[in-house]
Amino acid sequence: MSAPGWLTESRAQGASEAARLGMERKGDEEWFYTSPKELLPETLPLAPDKIRQIVEDQALPDARQILVFVGGVYMPELSRVVPDPAGVVVRNLASAIETHPSGISGSLGLSDLPDAPLLALNRERWTDGLFLHVAAGQELSGFVQVLEIGSGTSWLRHLVVLGEGAVASLVETHVSPGTGVTSSHTVTEAHLPKAAKLVHVRLKAHSAGGHHYGAVVSRLQAGSRLETRLYAFGGKVAREDFHVSLDGPEAFASLHGLVKTQGEEKADISIKLRHASPDCQSEQVFKALADGKSQANFHGTVYVDRDAQRTAARQSNKNILLSRDASVNSRPQLEILADDVKCSHGSATGRLDEKALQFLRSRGLSQESARKLLVHAFAGEMLLPLPEGALRERIDALLGGG
Repeated sequence: MSAPGWLTESRAQGASEAARLGMERKGDEEWFYTSPKELLPETLPLAPDKIRQIVEDQALPDARQILVFVGGVYMPELSRVVPDPAGVVVRNLASAIETHPSGISGSLGLSDLPDAPLLALNRERWTDGLFLHVAAGQELSGFVQVLEIGSGTSWLRHLVVLGEGAVASLVETHVSPGTGVTSSHTVTEAHLPKAAKLVHVRLKAHSAGGHHYGAVVSRLQAGSRLETRLYAFGGKVAREDFHVSLDGPEAFASLHGLVKTQGEEKADISIKLRHASPDCQSEQVFKALADGKSQANFHGTVYVDRDAQRTAARQSNKNILLSRDASVNSRPQLEILADDVKCSHGSATGRLDEKALQFLRSRGLSQESARKLLVHAFAGEMLLPLPEGALRERIDALLGGG
């Protein structure tokens, strides 16, 4: 079946924008430490006999539904689906375009910011993804898990469209096991109308050959609420973009992230959060642990428009260097045009407290156990918003002891 005209046009616009912007981005402050080209390597597919075991290991037992994608291809035989209740649609995006075209054509790609090369390239190349729709006034019980298994190069686009007052929760799990080179590009786009709420969690656990680009793009209307939490582990090169705009009064956005790098890994976090309407609130809390010769980078900007009076915005970035060869680069920024605001930002980078380590050693703990305890003391608060269960246990295990 041929693609509808609006989709063909959207892909063409994405291709044109990506070509105009290019992938080198030399001199671009937003790509100062990582070039988009680094996220587009030559890749290798995963051996098919490993896939089913990975699904068994990574599927969350308490998920309402699980949609599995391998190398950008939806795998219904590996997924776990249940009938949708009235007013709810949970299915892969490629099929939803045929069954629910009106709910997609007016939303897909509309939240993408200009001058974002990998967003544009994703709009051109995406092969599938999740379509999640919850009708006005309804709450989707439980959460939907999207499990992406890295194999070769993949391009996914997830679209969340909520009705007024609707509530939904989404968990993304991204893994690329083995030693092969993989490249995954995933954009999650969320449209939140009046009083809607989305809780979104992204867990990234890639192997040494994994290259990952992830983005969350969302526009919030009056009284809506977005809570998005990132837990990022592993991968040779990784980049996470957050493009969030608070477009209606009393909207609220909470962006939290925990990143751990080791070896020669490199991880970027880039945030553009815009307060475009009065009486909105936002909070950002990001932490990083950098070990070995790895590098963790944070660039977060909060924009407050002239009409966005009575804005309350808080941004915090704290980092721990676990080795002398690791590095962290942090650039928090505020650009404020309104005059009635409460805005703050701060950044701190340091090492594990040697006196605290010595104290714990004097109480009988080994060096490894003492380091692990201090790492968990620093990062543990980032796990507190998660409910008890398999997801929280998995992230805690990945956090390890540094």
